[in-house]
Amino acid sequence: MPLLIVLHGLTQTGNGIMDITEFNTIAEDNGFIVCYPDGLNNSWNADMNSLNSEVDDLGFIEALAAYFENNYNTNSRMRYLTGFSNGGFLSHKIASESAMCFAAIATVSGNMSTTTAENFDPLYPTSVLHIHGTSDAIVPYNGGGSTGASVDEAMMLWKNFLSCDAEPEMQAMPNPNVFDFSYPERYIYQNCNGAALEHIKVVGGGHQWPGIETLLGGLGTINMDFYSPQVIWDFLDGKSCPETVGFEEFQTQIKKVIKIVDYMGREIKEGSPGPHLYIYDDGSIERRFQLLE
Repeated sequence: MPLLIVLHGLTQTGNGIMDITEFNTIAEDNGFIVCYPDGLNNSWNADMNSLNSEVDDLGFIEALAAYFENNYNTNSRMRYLTGFSNGGFLSHKIASESAMCFAAIATVSGNMSTTTAENFDPLYPTSVLHIHGTSDAIVPYNGGGSTGASVDEAMMLWKNFLSCDAEPEMQAMPNPNVFDFSYPERYIYQNCNGAALEHIKVVGGGHQWPGIETLLGGLGTINMDFYSPQVIWDFLDGKSCPETVGFEEFQTQIKKVIKIVDYMGREIKEGSPGPHLYIYDDGSIERRFQLLE
């Protein structure tokens, strides 16, 4: 069974983003598990330009995915992330830095920090859908000193990594609501290596979930031409990590421990007592319990 982890924005909560997006209904209709974790102090450490901490949220999400695989039999090849704003930044960071394979991510109004963009070096061919409004006043479409990379720069990094064709094909999307002062354009990159890459550019759109009328979701114009949670699931659905590590150069690697964490995602030393998660460089997870000697 697939697992979708939904990451809230700054100042938000897991329960709040659950109520806003209503992914529960989509999960029930499509047979997947959805989880809405809470970031410490209502935020995520995604190496943001203007917001940072020492919390290992990458390790926390890795441990959370392993927990569902060990306790609810979710499919380790069908791990998905979606995130809004700060949660979108963390989604990009995890996909480009994690030792685990996440098959696909979908981000809304969240991009790459300068640090994530500069350290961009994914191990796996993750599929990416990026949704962003051109009038986003919180995370500007064209990037900036306080937020990091522009949307075009982030898409270029993924395009080059996945060896997609140089220019995407623009696919028209319906614009049935002419009173929302915005319209969507879908850009689909062709011939990517082992993954899909798409960008929905919401011309005139703000820092919002498209298709959701709520005062709690963000700031600015809400585009009502498409329902973003359903579009996100339609993109994620069926995406899968490769049976092997992925790219050919990784197939001959010897399995090595990348890190050892507790169930809160905190890195610990080998031999420490308690339940541990051993994370390997091939994306696999091993659960162990160390007794006090």
